[in-house]
Amino acid sequence: MDLADQKTIVNSQKYYPDIMVAILKFFHPLIILPLILAMSVSGCSQFSQEDIPETQVAVQIPTTTARIPTPSPTATPPYLSSTITIWHSWDEQALPVLEQILADFSDNHPNVYFDVLYVPVENFLAKFEFETGQGRGPSIILGPAEWGPYLYDQGYISSLSGSISEGLLTQLNQPALDTAWYRNELIGLPYSLEGILLFRNRNIIPDSAATFEQLIYNANNASQGEMIGAYLDRGFIYSGANLEGIGGALMDEDGNPAFNDPKGVEWLELLLNYQDAGPTDYLSDQDVDLFKAGRVGIIIEGSWRLSELTEALGIENIVIDRWPESKEGALAGYVFPEMIYLNRETTGDRLAASRAFMEHFISNQTQTKIAEEGMIPASTGIILTDPITGTLMMKSMNALSEGIGYPVISEMDAYQVPMDIALRSVFARTVLPGEALQKASDSIIDALQSPSATPTETTTP
Repeated sequence: MDLADQKTIVNSQKYYPDIMVAILKFFHPLIILPLILAMSVSGCSQFSQEDIPETQVAVQIPTTTARIPTPSPTATPPYLSSTITIWHSWDEQALPVLEQILADFSDNHPNVYFDVLYVPVENFLAKFEFETGQGRGPSIILGPAEWGPYLYDQGYISSLSGSISEGLLTQLNQPALDTAWYRNELIGLPYSLEGILLFRNRNIIPDSAATFEQLIYNANNASQGEMIGAYLDRGFIYSGANLEGIGGALMDEDGNPAFNDPKGVEWLELLLNYQDAGPTDYLSDQDVDLFKAGRVGIIIEGSWRLSELTEALGIENIVIDRWPESKEGALAGYVFPEMIYLNRETTGDRLAASRAFMEHFISNQTQTKIAEEGMIPASTGIILTDPITGTLMMKSMNALSEGIGYPVISEMDAYQVPMDIALRSVFARTVLPGEALQKASDSIIDALQSPSATPTETTTP
């Protein structure tokens, strides 16, 4: 299952189908845009509509380019002359920032040209595979983290290990950078983020909580009449990162279950204690609706709903808190990065220019522009000065820097249904935490050993 489909479902209404094949399908649709930059229009491929139906706009623009290896960074050549082809699915509203990013690069490399193509996200991978197989693929693509392992295994993208400045890597959000590592190779660079955040309405609960116990105390004090102090979602997308936050692990390096241990039990008991802070939610929109109505003080929600929440309550009334400590460790949220990838077929002068542009894309200069556009940047080394929007963005960045990178390897498909069944059965008090984890682990192992046997829900707690 494609994680972009997962995010689409959760973004729209946290819909949860009975068959649960689409559980936690949460990645919001990649931003989509036709790039029109007042330059000469030029097609960059021979991919036919009969192969993959889609609408596309090609534009040629003269541009006036954890676990960190011991790098051997190649200095940016003093003179670059080439054409970089970029494919993306950015939203039309992001056109100005993309135009500015290219223009900034052109200031230092006036002889590098860009051939930029918008491709609808639903056709992106099929088109990329076809065109690259025909020798007509782009130099660089922009896409979600879950594409990386598949594209690397298929031989379509290059390892970046040792070719990117260590200084730039150390400034990136480390949970996001973790998802860029695959088979001990750096296969992409995170440039923007989404993730699970702790939202607070300061009108209901004025102060943040350093500990989970304090959060419960603040929420109980605020719960009066129709006011609800906290309404916390316990669905796996919203609560799964807590397992690693308190020192446990979802899977080992080979993708096998690692949660069936005392830390796993602690994790489930922590989630059971959410009810001490107020009512709990499970992949519905009730928590969000009440928060937008000004009746809930704290919710756990995805950053992709930030604009929606601030529009409802006013940006000055929304706070994004750091995750509180608990007696077991610390709460946390999953981090979902967008990546920039390098086509393995990129060579020669185009390779040098493409690597220089990738470093430009994650530089503080570019990352600041991405933040000012409203996207959460991957770099932790930028400072935003706007007292309202800048503060909210910086708080989002701080919270996500303490998050956990969502597993993007293919084995994760085997986890979604069993983990959901385990959580729901524990919350319904029909199964003890240890028993639920054992059943989930057995089901996942069976699915990993027999990939054709997709886990399904056979009982409803």
